[in-house]
Amino acid sequence: MEKNENKVSFGEKVSLNLRKRWLINGSKTLLIVAILIAAYIAINLFVESIDLPEFDVTANKIYTLSDASKKAIERVNQDVTVYVYGFEEKSSLIDFIKQYNEVNDKIKYEILTEETNYQMVQDYELQEGYYVIIFKSGDSEKVIDAAYDLSSYNYVTGQTVDTTEQTITNSILALTEENKPKVYFVEGHNEYTMANITNFTTLLKNEAFEIESLNIATKGTIPEDCDVLAIMSPAADFLETEVQAIKDYINKGGNIYFAMDVISQDLSLPNLQSVLDEYGVSVKNGCIFEYAENQSVANSPYIFMPEVSSTHDITSDIYTDSKQRMWLAFSAKLEFKDADTLASLGVEKETLLSSSEQSAFITDLSDMSSKNAVDTAEYGSAEIGSAVTKTISKTNEGGTTSDVKSKLIVLASASFISDQKISALSTSYPLSYLGCNTDFAINSMSYLGDKGNSLTIRKDMSTSTYTPTSFENRVVVTIIFIVPILIICMGIIVWNYRRKRK
Repeated sequence: MEKNENKVSFGEKVSLNLRKRWLINGSKTLLIVAILIAAYIAINLFVESIDLPEFDVTANKIYTLSDASKKAIERVNQDVTVYVYGFEEKSSLIDFIKQYNEVNDKIKYEILTEETNYQMVQDYELQEGYYVIIFKSGDSEKVIDAAYDLSSYNYVTGQTVDTTEQTITNSILALTEENKPKVYFVEGHNEYTMANITNFTTLLKNEAFEIESLNIATKGTIPEDCDVLAIMSPAADFLETEVQAIKDYINKGGNIYFAMDVISQDLSLPNLQSVLDEYGVSVKNGCIFEYAENQSVANSPYIFMPEVSSTHDITSDIYTDSKQRMWLAFSAKLEFKDADTLASLGVEKETLLSSSEQSAFITDLSDMSSKNAVDTAEYGSAEIGSAVTKTISKTNEGGTTSDVKSKLIVLASASFISDQKISALSTSYPLSYLGCNTDFAINSMSYLGDKGNSLTIRKDMSTSTYTPTSFENRVVVTIIFIVPILIICMGIIVWNYRRKRK
């Protein structure tokens, strides 16, 4: 029994030895502290000197290149250099750009400074405080303002949406792809011209579209290189010669983007309507008031978020992005012929945008708030935007028959993509900046121009959180809480022991 009482455990021996040899001696204690501090500094310097792999533990993987981008970037077979100005080597943007090089070594990057590339800094007039990304491939280039173009903000929902990956991926694809559709914007009828839709046309250029204005009356025909003919809410009728030129274009398989705002109640455009009759559709003049809960601006039911299709390529991404919807203002509605008539025209359609069953379509535009306007309103869902395909059978010289297809995007609203500002939504930003308005318009043009490799990748930066596994959680808790507590306890023990020894 006495033998067991005199037995000392290994842990007690270590503790006794530490106290006798080190902790009693103040200079040795200071030496231990100095060694620990030096070790801490040395480890940090070593970690900074090596390139450790990074792990994206955010729930929505905002710092990781998506599989969609990887697959698209793998196909790039041209050299692309991404020049970055205003960012340091260790910035998160540079870390993200490096991932493109890891996927495809033809994509390289360079940080621009006056020391590394003085000529480019001067050529692009870059100054302190600028944040710019320049993409170059051969003779093609594209410039991005990184301070504004890598995210979008919905001033109604208050949500920031990160578009860094979408912007960088599409910029690289835009420089290296061969398919660059040509879009002609029709002029001469008081419609929206390129000067009224500058944000939209700028983004089209960034997506590798070629754009040009077109006066059909002066030109006499639709150019052979026209991939998409854009007619943006004309307020005057077309000449018969213009109509015939457009119909000839349709019969060759030409594609049209047609958008129409609410117009004066007394205005009639019969010649223009004869073009739409080729597809069995018309834009019924009037204004939609949306009364469904949380789908319109308070006290302004004519400013609302439409319901979007979940199945069409143009709107599928917008449909799943519940926090970033489209915004329409003063929208009219579409009316299609009956199914038999559409079939005889060779027309098939799919609804893209519509109002809810709780909406009302006001046809009395003289006073939309009057009792008569309410009493004569049409209630129920209204079709606002549709994708239409017309199949045209043609007999060749040899007597054989072949089919060509003409595609039409027809919209009973045009202002949503304009530079117009609606104070009820934002006094600083035009309609085209809000929600997914630009996404819809760009996707529509890509669909019409058979441009299938643009990516819409949205990553929500506003709700990114750390979501560790149970093991990772234990490690984090240990580092954050347990280790400091142990250090504090050791300090108390040492202090108390030395106090008793005095």
